[in-house]
Amino acid sequence: MTFRLHDADAIGLAMDWLEACRSQQATAFSERYAEAATFECECSGLATLVGRARILEYWRPKLAAPPPRPFKLEQIWPDAEGVALVYRYRESALIRVSFRFDRAGRIEHSRCRPEPQIPFARPPEKAIRREPHIRQPASKHPFGG
Repeated sequence: MTFRLHDADAIGLAMDWLEACRSQQATAFSERYAEAATFECECSGLATLVGRARILEYWRPKLAAPPPRPFKLEQIWPDAEGVALVYRYRESALIRVSFRFDRAGRIEHSRCRPEPQIPFARPPEKAIRREPHIRQPASKHPFGG
């Protein structure tokens, strides 16, 4: 018997979804969804798909992408309706996927959209304090002693 994370919690279910993506297992990926699941994609326009077969049809080209690791997890957390995770597809921008699960542990609704990337703040150049360079006397010992 194999242990599956989803036996424990919704985050484990989402990780099972991601692992099916990483391992390019279309059948395992498809089995994560309920038969009448819905999927909304806001990555390039708005698309709503209904049903496991239509969702798999959308994802199949992404699942078939050659390695290295086309789905890289960046963050995962519980949210109001289930679980959200952020991943990087190949070297592209970050994508957020939200999941809502049914009682059987299958995805009944998922939604993907670009994840905004917040640049690191850098203080203004004049706010950076610069110390004058102080030259230390050279040591005669080869190891600085």
